[in-house]
Amino acid sequence: MATQIIDDSLFDKAFNLFSRIENQDFEYVYRGFFSHNISKKILSLADVNIQKTLGQSTFQKRIYYIMVEGLQNITMHQDEIEEGLDKYPGIFAIQKQGHYYYITTGNLVLNEKIPPLKEKIEQINKLDKEELKQLHKEILRSGVISEKGGAGLGLIEMARKSGNKLVASFELVNEQYSYFYLQTKIPTTKNVPIEEDNPENMRKALRSIKKLHITLNVENILLYFNGFFTQENLLNLLSIIKGRMNLSLTTIRLSNIMVEMIQNIIKHGEKDPNNKGVPGIFFLRQLDNGDFALISGNYVNKKQKHILEEKLKFINTSSIDEISEMYDRVLLDMDNFDAIHTGLGLYDLRIKSPEKLQYKFLKIDENRYFYILQTIIKNKD
Repeated sequence: MATQIIDDSLFDKAFNLFSRIENQDFEYVYRGFFSHNISKKILSLADVNIQKTLGQSTFQKRIYYIMVEGLQNITMHQDEIEEGLDKYPGIFAIQKQGHYYYITTGNLVLNEKIPPLKEKIEQINKLDKEELKQLHKEILRSGVISEKGGAGLGLIEMARKSGNKLVASFELVNEQYSYFYLQTKIPTTKNVPIEEDNPENMRKALRSIKKLHITLNVENILLYFNGFFTQENLLNLLSIIKGRMNLSLTTIRLSNIMVEMIQNIIKHGEKDPNNKGVPGIFFLRQLDNGDFALISGNYVNKKQKHILEEKLKFINTSSIDEISEMYDRVLLDMDNFDAIHTGLGLYDLRIKSPEKLQYKFLKIDENRYFYILQTIIKNKD
């Protein structure tokens, strides 16, 4: 019986996206429209992961503050954008590499605003901690605040709280707009190894996010999480999906499918030895026809691979009625079914999806595979 497989190009992208953070703790990116509610959920999701590393510390509070400033920077600018530029939505990314968190934001800006913005950032980067403090006081005292309600103060505070330079990059979009990337880094400890305190590391991190952003745009990936999965970040990811869309039948179905797919990672994925969660990847794409594709990926061992493959073969070669009947039988008599037929999440995915589940197992070594699963949800709105 042939294995149901994902298109190879999609598989390659999914595994390559996962592999890009092998030496990081996690990477979380949101691309799309930003609102106050969505920003709150983004902060909650990122903060859960940060607290697992740092706990309630001064560094954790500084990172949180900079994330707030970055998200406000995006929402301030998105209202200026003309219709027809929806393919250039805002982006927020947070990465943990070694003893630093890298926070990156991106949004369209008018080209006419780039020179004063560059000048402002260059001025901020020339100042030391005490000089930044004095500049902040001077602006508050003089009342010289930008027309957007304090964007200049936000940049100053990001530099002050991070203790590092701001890195900016502008990518020309058309005669009127450019895409503005802003990045800073925050240490997680007072004693950062010398080799990590290298300006080139920031430039490298920014290039990495810009390259990822191109992939997200081309594939129309709305939500992307790459890191350790736990029950806490499941709830926050779910909240972002609900906040991003109006409450509708499609949103409800997406939420239900998303729960099943991430639970699939948490239940079957290979756990991190340091108890951070289960390493994996999840992203949501909107297809050209308006439908949605949900893709997950995680490591499984050889035994789990065999069990999952047999179950998926059964699901994809059975009718919906047969799957529903098996679902009910397992639910009523769980103890008398073997491992191949237990675990109702995959049955539920197939019942709710109009198409067969697509999957692929990539052999990593003799006892380890990378398992990718995709399901499609029709957009009925």
